[in-house]
Amino acid sequence: MRAKPVYTLAGVIVVMLVVLAPLVAEFGSAGEGMTASTTENREHLEMTGTAARLSGEDHIQTAVVYAQTIYAAAQDKDRPGAVILVRDDDEATAIATTRLQHFPVNAPLLYVTGNGTEVPGATMEELHRLEPEGVMMDNNVQVYVVGNISEDVARKVESELGLTVRRLYAPDPIAFTEMLDEFVATMESNHRDVVLVGSTAAPAYAYPAANWNAHMGHGFAFVTPEGVPDATRRILERSWPNYPYIYVFAPELVVGQDVMADLAKYGHVQRIPGDTPEEMAVRWAGYKDNGLRVTWWVSFRPRSVGWGYAEPGHNILLAGPDDWRVIVPSGVLSHMGKHAFLVLTGPNGTLPDAARSYLEVIRPTRTYPSQQVFNYGWVLGEGVPDETMREASGLLGVAGTTPGS
Repeated sequence: MRAKPVYTLAGVIVVMLVVLAPLVAEFGSAGEGMTASTTENREHLEMTGTAARLSGEDHIQTAVVYAQTIYAAAQDKDRPGAVILVRDDDEATAIATTRLQHFPVNAPLLYVTGNGTEVPGATMEELHRLEPEGVMMDNNVQVYVVGNISEDVARKVESELGLTVRRLYAPDPIAFTEMLDEFVATMESNHRDVVLVGSTAAPAYAYPAANWNAHMGHGFAFVTPEGVPDATRRILERSWPNYPYIYVFAPELVVGQDVMADLAKYGHVQRIPGDTPEEMAVRWAGYKDNGLRVTWWVSFRPRSVGWGYAEPGHNILLAGPDDWRVIVPSGVLSHMGKHAFLVLTGPNGTLPDAARSYLEVIRPTRTYPSQQVFNYGWVLGEGVPDETMREASGLLGVAGTTPGS
């Protein structure tokens, strides 16, 4: 005899009550509904701001902090391809090295001390934590020891950590730029036709170039007070049959018009504007050179040099100009994740007028929440006073609002 539908429905209700009754007894009343507002917990919201300081106890640990910010190293996909070791007393070589941080190497930069003879404990610990994957295009090399660094450093890393090491030795920074140019060209099967040029007499002007090169990996070379070194001439000549585009990071007082004319024999030359390192960093943040390459008819790849930012939605790196050892390793923050450009304070730790004006230009304005863009600042080391950090954070925030509004 077939059951009536009403009995079936009643049976289902009874079963559901039997199943749900224990759950209701265990969890009780759900309580009142939650209300939320963007203006609640204002104290907490005001503490977040739009800037964070990345710093260690010294420049060695600060470089480690940069690496830890980008590479969690919890699994293979968030490990670097390699790690680059440079001397902490060789500014020019470190600046030239940042092009190696770019792909296919994909590496943070850490320090060697003792005139290139000692590996600090913090550096060794970070090498162990990172456990680089290895650069596939270079026989899975995991550590590059660059510049005039003792062979004992390479042996120590190999024997104690079991990492594969390549030593890129050169006796001086100018020789190193040529050697590195050849090495990178071997991996890429071509020499870059964009070459950034700094001066050994005033390397601070090339800080923004170093960050950009970690992001893009262009060629890099030096000029000296005596003129264009032979190594630099060979770097430019090797761009043939391409027509190299040369960008000089130094004012006329550092690199004169005679040197510019000499460089122009090899390609198209432009001087990045700016009378001080601080001004040049800001000008480079807004600089963009677009155009066709000479080989456009073969590769169809346009030339695009410089950040060219004139709108909000970016990360910036804010640093004092006095300690290159804090600035140069920050290239990894330009290379991966943050894609951040460099802004320098004045020697007294305050924001120069040029930097303040530029941050006003890229400051976001308030719009619909779904369309709102933001800026964020990463303060490098301890060279930027808290007061300047707070001022920069305010300039990076959305105009016409306060935290928590």
